[in-house]
Amino acid sequence: MNCLAVAAYLRTLPDWTAPDNLLTSGDIEHFKEAGGFNDDWDLTFALVLLYLHKWRLHGVTDAVALNALSPTIAEYTAAIALRGGWLRSAEAIVFDTSSASDLPLWPGQWYNRPRIQQIFQELWAGDYCPCIYGFAPQYFPGRGWVHLDTPLLDTTLVPADRTLGVVTGRTLAEAQLALERVGLADRIVLPGPCGVTKDDGLYKPEPWGMRKVLTQLGSKVALYIGDTIDDLRTVLAFRQLPEAADMTLLSAQVLTGTTPRSVAPTLFADTDILAEDVNAVLRLLSNK
Repeated sequence: MNCLAVAAYLRTLPDWTAPDNLLTSGDIEHFKEAGGFNDDWDLTFALVLLYLHKWRLHGVTDAVALNALSPTIAEYTAAIALRGGWLRSAEAIVFDTSSASDLPLWPGQWYNRPRIQQIFQELWAGDYCPCIYGFAPQYFPGRGWVHLDTPLLDTTLVPADRTLGVVTGRTLAEAQLALERVGLADRIVLPGPCGVTKDDGLYKPEPWGMRKVLTQLGSKVALYIGDTIDDLRTVLAFRQLPEAADMTLLSAQVLTGTTPRSVAPTLFADTDILAEDVNAVLRLLSNK
C-alpha cells in the first residue's frame, strides 16, 4: 500500500508523473531495516519526502527518472539509520539541507502530510473510510484494498485455553476490523486490557505497549508473533526493561511480511522461532 500511496500522492502535484509500480517491496524493506518505520503512514511520508527532496535537487518531476538519481533509497535509508531511524531522522536529513527560501514551502504545500495520509487511507479502506476514519473518500471512492486482504490465521489452531492479546501500530478501528475479519473479535476485545494500538500512542519498536499488555494480563510466559524487524526489536527492547526480569517473552517471526526470504535468517537471527507463517507457529506449539 505504501508503494501505491506514494505514486498516487505524487500524481496530485503539478507536472508529476509516477506509475503505480514505482516502488517495490524491497524498497519498503530498506526503511524497515533502518528502524522506526513500522507505522505505514510514517513510511509513506518518508518516501514522499525523498522524491520531493530529489526534485528540489535535480529539477525532475518524473518519479521513475528520479529513482536512479542520488540519494537513492538505499543511500537515504542508510543515512536515516545512522541518525537512529524514525521519520524524524528522514525529515531532518531533508530539511537540514534545504535552502531558507524553500523551508516555508515544505509543510502543507509540497509535503502535505494530511493529504498523503488521506490518500493512503482511501486506497486501503475505500468504502470503509466513514466507519474507520470518519470521512467519505475523496480521491478513491469505492472498494479499497482491504477487501482483497485474505486472513492468514487458521483460527482452529488457536488454543482455546490461552489468553490472546495484540500489540499493533494499526489504529483502534483498523485493529477491530482486522479482528472481525479473522474471527477473533470475541477473543481480543478492543479497547481493553488485551490490546494496545496506534490510538494509544504506540510506535514499535518502543516496548511500553508490550509491557502494558503483559502486565495487565498478568503474563509470566508469552509468545509474540510478528513479521517485521521492528516486531523482533520490540521483543528485544522489552527484555531490557526491569519488569522483564519476572517474565519470559519469546519471539516468533514469520515470513509473510515484506522481508525477503534470502535475508530473513540473518535479519531475524535473534528470534526464538522462524516459521513460514503464523499457522506453522501454532502447529509447532500444539505438535499438530
